[in-house]
Amino acid sequence: MGENTAVKWVLFFFFPALFVYGLLHVYSSKPAQAKKTAELTAEEEAGRKVYNKFCVGCHGVNGDGNSEAAKFFKNKPPNFHTAVFRWKSTPEGTLPTDEDLMHVLNWGIPQTPMPSFKLVPDVQKRAVIAYIKTFSDRWDKERPGKSINADIHKPDWFGSPESIEKGKELYATNCTSCHGEKGEGDGPLASTLPVPPTDLTYPVRSAGPKPEDTFRVLTVGLEGSPMPAFNYLSEEDRWHLVSYIAYLMNKGK
Repeated sequence: MGENTAVKWVLFFFFPALFVYGLLHVYSSKPAQAKKTAELTAEEEAGRKVYNKFCVGCHGVNGDGNSEAAKFFKNKPPNFHTAVFRWKSTPEGTLPTDEDLMHVLNWGIPQTPMPSFKLVPDVQKRAVIAYIKTFSDRWDKERPGKSINADIHKPDWFGSPESIEKGKELYATNCTSCHGEKGEGDGPLASTLPVPPTDLTYPVRSAGPKPEDTFRVLTVGLEGSPMPAFNYLSEEDRWHLVSYIAYLMNKGK
């Protein structure tokens, strides 16, 4: 990795985190404490301190997303009391894995105010994940769903002209009403949706940097948003769609 590329990635990951860190001090006046009858474990208590440092400004004292800063966001923070998470690799209606939550902390959610916390030590991120779970008793009653990540295998023909053309046909049938004909998130239904459709031409994917991340979203959907699972399409067709979505992002580059 060249020096310029390394600097770009540091800027991409670090400065959004500073932005949220600033909001924390502007909009939070007291520390968070999850409503839980049992005492926090040592790891959960450590996570509470991390949460108060980096998260409370947007996600709120009570973990419900009702912070002062969140009032300015188009994409609202999740309500941790419901334990419904959008960016995950498990089926709809199931809890995410710890690795799903770690992926969000490391990558952030581009096109939203959620930054990357890649530079925060893993031990602190693990602790804040443990603390976030104390906001909902679902974590005591349910196990995370089965991740599909191990079953995702990019085909050799991914990104070929033939695959892109097939993906374009599938896109026209399944995606234009929300994402628009050019993938810019301006389809005829876009303005009616509670969560804005993703601009698929944006140079960074909210789901993650790899085609496998986009395939995962098509397979399990984005729970808590209008984006459904497209698992009614064959695996091959979903990969054709990913080929075309990657083309939309990289077109002209």
